[in-house]
Amino acid sequence: MDVYGLGTLAMDVLMKVDVLPKEDGFCIVKSNEKQPGGSGTNVIVQLARLGAACGYIGAVGDDALGDDVLESLSKEKVHIGNMVIKPGGITLHTDIVIDDGGSKFIMLNMGSAFEELTPEEVNIEAISKAKVFYTDLLPKVPAVHGLKAARKNGVKTVFNMQAGLGTMQGLGITKEEILSSLAYVDVFAPCREGLYELTGTTDLDACAKILRKYCGGVLLFTLGKGGSVAYDEGDKKHFVPSRVVKVVDTTGAGDSYIGAFIHHFYLKAKGLEEAMEFATCCAGYTCTGLGARYSPTLEQIAALGAHEVGKL
Repeated sequence: MDVYGLGTLAMDVLMKVDVLPKEDGFCIVKSNEKQPGGSGTNVIVQLARLGAACGYIGAVGDDALGDDVLESLSKEKVHIGNMVIKPGGITLHTDIVIDDGGSKFIMLNMGSAFEELTPEEVNIEAISKAKVFYTDLLPKVPAVHGLKAARKNGVKTVFNMQAGLGTMQGLGITKEEILSSLAYVDVFAPCREGLYELTGTTDLDACAKILRKYCGGVLLFTLGKGGSVAYDEGDKKHFVPSRVVKVVDTTGAGDSYIGAFIHHFYLKAKGLEEAMEFATCCAGYTCTGLGARYSPTLEQIAALGAHEVGKL
């Protein structure tokens, strides 16, 4: 495999209702829809759509939602032979209730399967034969186990911290554990909220200086409309602006960015800024459609032409 991922996965269950209920109230469900989600699997799907050979490791239940997760990955040609199915388990999912006006609330159901993945169930041999190991450090123990094994076997590692520090702590991962894991990381890409909370500052140069004490690799900061900034191993700063697009939905843009960055930086051996430019292009494309997996293929990016890609 080019890339093996271990991290979050989910199914989104969307319920459209006539009105969001108040306390002790009720509503009428007008339709139900399921969509694959989970930032970790979204990243791997973007890589697969760009032509990378990918595999994923995670635990699902033997319920219908687990079947849907596995089917969605298989359809994207992601290898699922090392996924773990927990008998009687409940697959991680979100229940999203949306009314006619577009207002919504989201209920995260961690289920029972996802966090039961053990280090012993992680196929270290598969990770060791990949070119890149990707994780968002969830669940913690098997993810760190994978990072250490990848580093030991010369596999490049990418840690994409997709959530803020409070969320990570709620999932059982402390600030100290996040920072200590960076010793095994070649590219650390925290979300903006997580970056500022980890370092206690919004000054990017100061953020990089603080994180450099823990990570000797590339520090990659995605800043939404503010573009992206990276500090290479020599601490040279690189900046790529965001692209002006007609935004439909920004969901999944960060996942698309990281997947596209890994593709160009590691699999195509492009320079840091060139990889950031390509990743920005793919993230911009994702913003022009609906859903977290409105991510492009190489053909879709190429079809835009050089001029249009530069504008995207």
